[in-house]
Amino acid sequence: MSTVAKILVVLNLILAGFFLASASNYLGLQDTHKKKYEDEVAAHDQTRGELTTRVTELEGQLRAQAKDMTQLREERSVAQAESQRLAAQVQHMQEAYNAAAENLTRAQRAVDQLTNSLNATRALNDALNKDNGQLRDNLTASQNDRDAKVSMVNALQMQLNNEKERANSLETKLATANETIERQGFSLEFFRSRFPGVEAVAQPAHSGRILAANNKDNVFVISLGEEDGVKAGFQYIVSRGSEYIATIQISDVQAKQSAGFALKGMSKGQVKQSDSVMSGR
Repeated sequence: MSTVAKILVVLNLILAGFFLASASNYLGLQDTHKKKYEDEVAAHDQTRGELTTRVTELEGQLRAQAKDMTQLREERSVAQAESQRLAAQVQHMQEAYNAAAENLTRAQRAVDQLTNSLNATRALNDALNKDNGQLRDNLTASQNDRDAKVSMVNALQMQLNNEKERANSLETKLATANETIERQGFSLEFFRSRFPGVEAVAQPAHSGRILAANNKDNVFVISLGEEDGVKAGFQYIVSRGSEYIATIQISDVQAKQSAGFALKGMSKGQVKQSDSVMSGR
């Protein structure tokens, strides 16, 4: 091979190497630019997202501010209306105050006139009090005399009432005594008719109880006997508590108990065992 051919071969090899180096460098640069582009695109997308979010927030704040502005306008309208109402009320109160002040002035004049009249009346009253002093003294003396006479009349009236009460009490006692006498006379006549020839004995005060009661056969036994001074013909009132039941008359007397019968027409119920008995005359 000639020298020129060798040189050309070497040159071709050198050019081929240079071309490969250039191609390799170009490809490396292309990869680097692509990576930078992709990074720039991602950064741009992130920035655009952040801007979109910020715009959305700003739009929300703008709408809120618009709503607040509307509310503030409404409140301003209400405040203006309230201010106008208060102004009208103040005007009305001012007019009322002026009227009250005028009335107060008139009232003060009336009070002055009444004060003058009162002073004149007091002067006249003082003069009348001086003139009436003697009359009051005379009236006091008359009242004292009248009170003394009224006290005397009251004492006499009380004494009269006491005498009337005493007379009424005596009349009541007299009527009771007459009733007792009549009842004893009736009992004495009944005793004499039932037991002829037997002399009546004064019945002492007794109290006892029913030992046995036979209402069907009209036979009753009491807890009082000859040892208590019971005699045939004595009468005893039978009671149950404060209720009158009957009157029994003794017909048979033993040492510690007695038996008798209920007087007809004088019974108001059935005699029971343990009923109380007490002297009937």
